[in-house]
Amino acid sequence: MPSERIQRQIDQLLDQAEEALREKDWQSAHESARAALGFDADNSDALAFVQAATEALDAAGVEPELAPESPSVSAPTDQPTSFANGRYQVTGFLGE
Repeated sequence: MPSERIQRQIDQLLDQAEEALREKDWQSAHESARAALGFDADNSDALAFVQAATEALDAAGVEPELAPESPSVSAPTDQPTSFANGRYQVTGFLGE
């Protein structure tokens, strides 16, 4: 389960996606929903928004533009996942 801070980010991105869908701005809806999936890959609302935007873009004959993955989105393998003999779990990094 995401932290409260991350959940607020997800909610904000989903609100943006929902507003974009209402305005029929399919590309923005697609981008916002995909950004939410970057935080929570199993988020059912984000998945539904991506699907709706993708179908609308397909119907219009437009391919969704995918922003290049930023290095901070993918989990680097050389970063620690815990410290202090496993007492603390790393869920994110500050100040990168």
